[in-house]
Amino acid sequence: MSPKRIIRIFQAAIVGDAFGVPYEFKERGTFTVETAMIGGGFWEQAVGTWSDDTSFTLALIDNLTQDGGYADLMDKFVAYMENGAYTPNGQLFDIGNTCAKAIRTYVIEQAEPTTCGDPSEYANGNGALMRLAPLAIALYDEPSFKQRAKTFRAYTQMTHRHLRAALGSIIYLETLWQLLHGKTLSRALMAANWSFEALPTNEKVEVPVFQRLFAADFKELPVSAIKSSGYVVDTLEAAFWVASNAPDFNTGIMTAASLGEDTDTIATIAASLMAASGRDVISADWWQTIVNRALAESCLMPFAEKFGDATEVDESDGVKK
Repeated sequence: MSPKRIIRIFQAAIVGDAFGVPYEFKERGTFTVETAMIGGGFWEQAVGTWSDDTSFTLALIDNLTQDGGYADLMDKFVAYMENGAYTPNGQLFDIGNTCAKAIRTYVIEQAEPTTCGDPSEYANGNGALMRLAPLAIALYDEPSFKQRAKTFRAYTQMTHRHLRAALGSIIYLETLWQLLHGKTLSRALMAANWSFEALPTNEKVEVPVFQRLFAADFKELPVSAIKSSGYVVDTLEAAFWVASNAPDFNTGIMTAASLGEDTDTIATIAASLMAASGRDVISADWWQTIVNRALAESCLMPFAEKFGDATEVDESDGVKK
């Protein structure tokens, strides 16, 4: 995988996040999605401002580049919550309750990082999903599904420790991994489904909760059947539905925003899926609008150099890297 491709995948995710921010919490059908990026919304942020989705992802990217451990990553999460690290303007404006609780557990109780997540069934939000895409790239050469799933699970448990949240991460990241290895989205999702036999018995109990994703006619569902809340199951379904139906990247991001509710995270995940499957032609205007691109690129470039293959030809331009 070329470094250029890696960078494009994360640029797509950042654009999706920032595009979705001003539409977050809006009720579907009560607003119109613009073709250009806008600001404002519930958070009253400037045009092109990314949210905690990107901030947590950049922290993970930095940590993987530095070969940091779980505690090092938690320290970066603390820096985000306390000092606005990895934000585009040095100011935190958004953090999920479950993530904040896990960070406080780490700081106050000095708990082992992978035990800090809330194990409650009521803590199955999408706060792990939103940040974990870098793992699919870092483990690109890992041939064992069991080992990949073990890693996906551990990073999820840092903030979300219920089995459902862990399985949601495994479905998303394994699908990304399969996409990066050349499968179409439908075949990548099918491969993830086939891998479930290797899951621990207790985790398999959660598989039926996600079964709608694997139905042959899932992408044919009407938009009225798609929920767009921050619940891990709803977010995964919405993002996969968008990515499955979008004819191009821009249309997919606008569709994700039009769903309302947790628009930034759904757009982030849908963007990652679309970019990993080759639909990564991002509007130049959208990327140029992103606030503090320099900060994002300072994290993305070393990561891409570390985990990319500099000799691989990027199919977008045929230039040898």
